Amino acid sequence: MPTEVRLRRRRGSEETARRVLEAAAEEFVERGYDKAVISNIARRAGVTPGAVYPRWPHKSDLMAAALDHLFEQLLPEQRIRDMGIADLPTTVMVLGWAAQLLQPEQTKDVLVQVFGSARNNEVIQERLKGFLNDQAHQLGVMIERSKDEGFCDSQQDTAALTLFCQAIGIGTHLLLAAGLADPYIPSEQNWLALFAKLMGSVAPGSTTESTG
Repeated sequence: MPTEVRLRRRRGSEETARRVLEAAAEEFVERGYDKAVISNIARRAGVTPGAVYPRWPHKSDLMAAALDHLFEQLLPEQRIRDMGIADLPTTVMVLGWAAQLLQPEQTKDVLVQVFGSARNNEVIQERLKGFLNDQAHQLGVMIERSKDEGFCDSQQDTAALTLFCQAIGIGTHLLLAAGLADPYIPSEQNWLALFAKLMGSVAPGSTTESTG
């Protein structure tokens, strides 16, 4: 078989897999793990159920892969790349990450379902643990860099700052997803000023300039 044909087929297979994973993620967010149905996922993806089973023989396999796909998009490094600020100073990266916490986004809605389902489902529990540990590692690396650049207080423990960021990030999304009223949601400017003050040594007046 010519190389070009193999490459086209591989790209087609990868595109189909991506559509199935995104459809499975949508099904998970809307219906939860237990009520997710393979036929619904296939319909969302524009394929037949027979196209799903060879790669993911069981629903648990597909749901685990869908969670991995979603979690990858939620990790700090990917968020920062998506915002186009990966090559900027860490001050901009940290505050850019903090700013997006206020933005509603369907992808982040998976966290609501995941935390609710993890208590009774080992597959989801293991995926959630993996995501939280990966998130902590990436935030920790970013915080260490920001200490070197003078944004975060170098005297503060990195693990403590990392846990603070994780708690703020997850807690903020859960509150917004639950329907927190607009009067209780701060402006981005006030949010970033507080975040910078809590994180370390950058004067609040400089935070909005750093994020553009």
